[in-house]
Amino acid sequence: MDCACGHHHAPTADPSGTPLAMANPPIALHGRLICADMAQLMTALELLPDHVAASRAEPGCLRFDIAQSDDPMVWTLSEVFADSAAFAAHQARTAASPWGKRSQALTRDFHRHEAQPRIRPATQADAASLSALLPAGTTPLPALIAHVEGVAVAHLSPSGVATIHPALQNRGIAEALQDHAAP
Repeated sequence: MDCACGHHHAPTADPSGTPLAMANPPIALHGRLICADMAQLMTALELLPDHVAASRAEPGCLRFDIAQSDDPMVWTLSEVFADSAAFAAHQARTAASPWGKRSQALTRDFHRHEAQPRIRPATQADAASLSALLPAGTTPLPALIAHVEGVAVAHLSPSGVATIHPALQNRGIAEALQDHAAP
């Protein structure tokens, strides 16, 4: 969807699949950021672009989407981090940032939870997420993927080559994909 922040936000991908248990699962945060007045809205409009860019650049960030809702004073957000340590690092960076220091008066209505990766065949709806994960020139379909709340974090090609998000490597995902693909 297009929003007042000037970005196109991709539709949510297929959330289905076989659950993959992890000892240290990804952390997801969903909710709303609410501006009480025009001054708060102007603060959000001024600072959010840099905050979003810095958040997306964090090594443990799997997804960081924020968009204005139909009510321009309300922003919806969806964040996914590799694990609780990555989420804690995000919170520490945020607290020290201009966004963290100047947006404290905005109302935050967030829900934090552990997110379980899931394994399923890739679909065309995964194309954008896969393009961020795979090396240039890699054909994303057909494939088996692991995703966290619709964000592709691992890809298993028909030839058996696995590509895993750097923040989730060595955590059993490649093996789980290969086991799932075995006849």
